[in-house]
Amino acid sequence: MRAKSGARDVRCALTELWAMAGKFVAWLEAAGYESYDPYDIWGTRYGVLARRLYYRKHPLGLAMTAPLILMEIVWPRLRRLFVRKDRYPTADAQLALAFLNLHEISRGASVSWLVKARALADDLLTESVPGYSGLGWGYPFDWQAVSGLMKKQTPLITATPYCYEAFTRLYDLTGDAHYDDVARSIAAFIFEDLQDTPTGPDAAAGSYTPYDRSKVINASAYRAFVLFDAARRFDDDAYRTKAGKNLRFILDAQRPDGSWLYALDSPAEAFIDHFHTCFVLKNLYKLNRDLHSPEVAASIRRGYEWYRRSLFDGEDNPRSFTIAPRVQIVRIEMYNVAEAISLGTLIRNDIPEAFALADALAARFMRRCQVPAGHWLTRIYLGGIGHRAPFLRWPQSQLFLALTNLLAARERPAESSADTVRMTPALAKPLVA
Repeated sequence: MRAKSGARDVRCALTELWAMAGKFVAWLEAAGYESYDPYDIWGTRYGVLARRLYYRKHPLGLAMTAPLILMEIVWPRLRRLFVRKDRYPTADAQLALAFLNLHEISRGASVSWLVKARALADDLLTESVPGYSGLGWGYPFDWQAVSGLMKKQTPLITATPYCYEAFTRLYDLTGDAHYDDVARSIAAFIFEDLQDTPTGPDAAAGSYTPYDRSKVINASAYRAFVLFDAARRFDDDAYRTKAGKNLRFILDAQRPDGSWLYALDSPAEAFIDHFHTCFVLKNLYKLNRDLHSPEVAASIRRGYEWYRRSLFDGEDNPRSFTIAPRVQIVRIEMYNVAEAISLGTLIRNDIPEAFALADALAARFMRRCQVPAGHWLTRIYLGGIGHRAPFLRWPQSQLFLALTNLLAARERPAESSADTVRMTPALAKPLVA
């Protein structure tokens, strides 16, 4: 493991982590749960057209995208002239999970954390998208991707699993059958409404939405995790069978060096990046807590070794891409920091060096990048320019969840086992990440 640590990387004391959490919660309660988003401006008619032309390599594409990119760097708050704040289910679910972490750490001594999580769960029900076999969640803006336009409020596999985790965890902590019913409904949507594209014997890619046939690796990883968990909770072999096919696709898609492309059979999406790699590894680890598959464990180990080797620079700063889809102007993306910390806390029982990295990243970035108001920088551009406008969905909720995951892991030492480095199944269920 590379280690270029110094005084700045000395891990945060528990009191410092708690102080960071307190500052963020104070800011959140004052600012409210509505937020702008780094991609809301791209959901306007102008933004959609600009991205569409850019992806088609039309001469106007670069000219139209440049002003929005410049606005984001120089004056991101200017977006208020074109879009309004909104609620983001992914953020609400991750904030709820963070509050549940704090509830468990405090051993129920303060009911306020549970009250906050319950309130967010109630809000999530009002934000769900109707018209499907069960509950699902998306984004409140149109999104022009390389593969086509995703209309706002299209339920997404990348958003819905966080809601599933919030409701299942609320049920596990409270025993309230209402939360169990909601989780069953979410599992039904993920099972029934998302598409399966066969990719080989007993293998199938799960779709991103109910309407595509994409082969996005992290989308299948999210789906496999939820369906394996739902199969166990609700004793449903059909869920397990479909999850197994999605898992087979993920394992088959892993490249010889241990990495995963973002998507298969899509040249424009043949990139490899930081936080999507974290998504794949986290979901594989979570589903393998019950599966106990040596093949999955070996895949995680190979994937993590590649991730550690390839997605950090010589000073152990997270790199956004190894294969980049376009020119990069961001030096440090705080979303990557958040996901690296959450991954490290999740797999700490089996890869202790990942937890040491999580500690170092928190000391280096969460400590340095929390502004006096209480939130964190969004990113740091080349040249050291800091993006200070706070967006809940990217990356404030992820950073707060990562912080509470780290707090919980530090409050509960890892299980001791002579076999941890061999990726044996964890003896105790790790925290949600």
